[in-house]
Amino acid sequence: MPKISVLVPTYKPNPQHLSETVESLRAQSETDWECIICDEPTEIDTHAMVMDYLVDERFSFHKNKKCLGIGGNWNECYRKATGNIIAYLFQDDLWEPDYLETALKIFSKNHDVGIISMHHRYQYDEELWTIEGYELVKEVQKQLLPGKQAGSEILEWWLKRNMHPNIIGEPPFVVLRKELMEEVGPFNEKMPQFLDVEYWLRCLQHTNWYYEPVSHGAFRVHGEAASAKNNASGEGLYDRLTVFEQLIKSLHGPLKRAAIKSRNRSVQDMIEKFFNRAKKGKGVSSKGSGQVFKFVFRHPIIVGVGFLKALTSKLRGE
Repeated sequence: MPKISVLVPTYKPNPQHLSETVESLRAQSETDWECIICDEPTEIDTHAMVMDYLVDERFSFHKNKKCLGIGGNWNECYRKATGNIIAYLFQDDLWEPDYLETALKIFSKNHDVGIISMHHRYQYDEELWTIEGYELVKEVQKQLLPGKQAGSEILEWWLKRNMHPNIIGEPPFVVLRKELMEEVGPFNEKMPQFLDVEYWLRCLQHTNWYYEPVSHGAFRVHGEAASAKNNASGEGLYDRLTVFEQLIKSLHGPLKRAAIKSRNRSVQDMIEKFFNRAKKGKGVSSKGSGQVFKFVFRHPIIVGVGFLKALTSKLRGE
């Protein structure tokens, strides 16, 4: 059994990007790992791209029988993992050679930590309007304390920021203990964009968190990435509402009250985002709109107050 299972879910990968990604794995100073590649069935021959790597018995390639979607493919990779440590590596991202070694050292010294956020840089391959969001992440991360923190404490801090931005990080820069993932269950396959944040919120309710402040890789930002496409279409904009409803049900005491306040503030934020998307000529996907109708039906006052505040802010030019 390897120490680490490296999970690579693929969907129409760029051959050059995928090659650079796999080479960053092969260059790791820690060599006791398995790499599980799960590919969505499309017209792209991903197997041909990775065939030369499969002579290394640490690599395995699997073709899904049908398209499982983002969360479905993440979960499919996990089901095949045999290591006690899980590290996702997406098809276009890059790790520094000490990435896995550093994560293992952190876990060995902190037995009560189940989730590690590895600091990384953003590699902008294109000029996209979403870049400002990644720049915000970089600024907010400067406020984070390095090292171990209680899961409840970072959860409360994150709620004060309305769970924005994603300070825990993108999955290819978050390393988890398998026993934690067994406890919290699979990724939510119905969410196109917010499923990683929703998962981190579940994890923080069960374990302590560790922030590694030294950069250990690069998250590639380009127009063909799934996150860029979802942002462009507006898919996932409604997921935040569902996440808040689930989170409030699972929490108790001060954290529950903090989540309720955060949800109420976030309603205004979401309405303002809708205004901003309309101003920039960006559409909003109809997928998930049923979540909005249900939320409005349950919380008409919260939505009404949020709309008035957002409209007032817009009229003032804030």
